[in-house]
Order: sequence, then C-alpha cells, then structure tokens
Amino acid sequence: MAKQQKCPECPRGLPAWLATFGDLMSLLLTFFILLLSFSTTKQSDFEKAVGSLQGALGVLPGEPILTSPIKLEIPITKGDIKNERTTLKDAKAEIEKEVKAEGQQENVEIIESEEGITIRIKDNALYPSGKADIKADFLPLLNKIGGVLARMPNTVEIEGHTDNLPIENDEFPNNHWLSSGRALGVLDVFRNEVGIAPERLAAIGYGEFRPLLENDTEEGRGQNRRVEIKIRHQSDLEGSSEEMIKQLIEEAELGIVEKEVPEEQ
Repeated sequence: MAKQQKCPECPRGLPAWLATFGDLMSLLLTFFILLLSFSTTKQSDFEKAVGSLQGALGVLPGEPILTSPIKLEIPITKGDIKNERTTLKDAKAEIEKEVKAEGQQENVEIIESEEGITIRIKDNALYPSGKADIKADFLPLLNKIGGVLARMPNTVEIEGHTDNLPIENDEFPNNHWLSSGRALGVLDVFRNEVGIAPERLAAIGYGEFRPLLENDTEEGRGQNRRVEIKIRHQSDLEGSSEEMIKQLIEEAELGIVEKEVPEEQ
C-alpha cells in the first residue's frame, strides 16, 4: 500500500502583503470621504476649521509666516448637497409650464442667454394703458413665477420699458416715471406677496431708451412696452473663491501674512 504524503505545513496568520493592502484601501476610503466633505462644506463649518487651525498653530513660537505667496481654491457651495436649489434650467422649464397652464404664451416670452434667463412680459397683459397697477387676472401667474424664483439664490433684476409716445398725467410726468413704477410694482409683489428677500431684488425704469424695435409702427411700439425679469447665473454674482477664502482667514484672525521670496542673486 502506497504511503500517504504529508502536506507541507501552511504558515499561520495572513500573508504580510495583505496588511499593506488593507492599509492602502483604508487610506483610499479616507481620501474619498475627505473629498465628499469638501464638496458640502458650509461657511460656518469652514470658519470652525480655521479656528481649530489657529489653536494648533498657537503652540508654535511666534506668528506663522508663509514663505511664498499662495493661491487657495476651495469649493464654495450654498447649503447641503442633499438640499439642491432650483437651477436656471429647471426654473425656465417650470415657468414655461406655469405660463402654458395660465394660457399666457402670447404675452410671456422666456429667453435663455449666456447671462441667464429673461422673462419678458408684454405691458398690455400686465398693466392697463398708462397705469402701473398690475391687472388682477395676471397676478396669479406673477405669484407663481415669483414662487419659482424664491427657491433660487440668484439676484432678480426687474426692468420697465415703454414706447416713445409721451405721457403726462397726475401720476406720471414722463415715460421714465411710468417704467420705474411698473418695475417697482413687480418688485413689491415678489417682496410682499411671495416673500423673496429684498436684498435679492432690484428694479429700474428705462423709459423709451432701450427699445427692441423701431417706434414708427404700432407693432414696434407694442413690442417695446414691456417688463423684463432677469435672473443671472449665480457664478456672475459671487466673489471669487480666492477672495472668499482670504476674507474667512482675516475674520478668523489667523495672523497669516504673505511674504514674497527674495529673488536669487
């Protein structure tokens, strides 16, 4: 009978390379968690982190001085990533849906451009001739438009425009006053009825001086009498990341200063 061969004894424990591999996976996981935390950093949390850094640097003698100028770039986000605000694209689609539901497609035009979106409203749909009192039948749609804009952080600019036919009555001495009154009327609805923060709102009347078409025909004058609501891209309104980070560091009073490296002789 053949003799049974004995298997060589296997080493006890895990292979040495597996410990290194486990450390590598842990470091990668930590790195991706850190990236995710950066993408959802709020200003208040960043200020706390800067304060902690200040405490850590306080154990060192003297003030920390950077040996060369640096540029810091961090993602500046509004709110939490789970709580996204309405984007311009979403707002445009939603406003178009509301305009269609109210049957105002002929009176309201939504224009998309590199600067953002413009909601152009014909004056005869919004106001009686020569007046700045918003028509009651248009007010529900204006409130719905404001409701969409209220969920966005962007600045809302309201412009009033007229044709070149002179106006003079007890309320408005000229077209500039009329266009300003109409722009302010929309602003008051957005502020008082919708609840958009007043610091996000701006109104201006251009009178007859920014026409879309020539004022020599009734059709041209009708196109020029309008109110435009402009919502610009948020990136055009915020300061740069570099300016924001510099301001946060100054507020935290870190005492970090930039010192240029002397050129080599």
